[in-house]
Amino acid sequence: MNTYVKNSVQLLLGAFALSSITAQAQDESPWSIGAAVISTGSPYAGTDNKILLLPMINYEGEKLTFRGFALDYKLVEDEGFTWSAILEPGQNFDSSDSDITAIKALNDREISLYAGTKVSYATKYGHFSASASHDVLGHGDGAMFDTNYSYPFKLSKQIMLIPSFGVELNSSKVSNYYYGIKKGESNTYAPYKLGSTVNYNAGMLLSYQLDKRWNISAMISYTRLDSDIENSPIIDTANISTAMMSVSYQF
Repeated sequence: MNTYVKNSVQLLLGAFALSSITAQAQDESPWSIGAAVISTGSPYAGTDNKILLLPMINYEGEKLTFRGFALDYKLVEDEGFTWSAILEPGQNFDSSDSDITAIKALNDREISLYAGTKVSYATKYGHFSASASHDVLGHGDGAMFDTNYSYPFKLSKQIMLIPSFGVELNSSKVSNYYYGIKKGESNTYAPYKLGSTVNYNAGMLLSYQLDKRWNISAMISYTRLDSDIENSPIIDTANISTAMMSVSYQF
């Protein structure tokens, strides 16, 4: 999984999560399948935007939710409040994605897998969530904290518009592994160290329910990276934009 796929997976997960906020309980199977065409970029220098086609398999059970690459198991659920255990994929970077020789010579940043906990609360004023997780594969070997707010606007019986806003805090270990340069790693770049970093993101999902089984969605997402990440020699932009069109079918 390269950095383009990671960005795309995060957008897909976000889209399915937002869609599930307003999904009405039905007697049909909790299983659904989907596919998405995604245009995404990478902040790493020497990389270009790519267009990808990704499949997704989803399961929305009473306790367990599986969305392609992420697991969520509800521990407590009461009147709009939910406390869950989560398992989600994180960052990575394949240095061969870059066209710059000096970056190609760097070590790959391996994919992370974060395990942790998440709380969410659905109210008439919107949906709030916060999570704390730690890399269990020992690559970034650090912690990540996320908060998110979304508010659904029902434009018609079939059409829903859901804007969302979020903040992501990465510990210094995570920030250094993915965006820093270790001493002796490069003959071109001087060592670069980061502290903890804060990234901001915003998104807009438009969901159209064709019938009880078919759904078509479009989503755009924007992420603003921390200035310490932007100043890294291997990063050439602090702005990441991703767009998606998807279709899903509930069994």
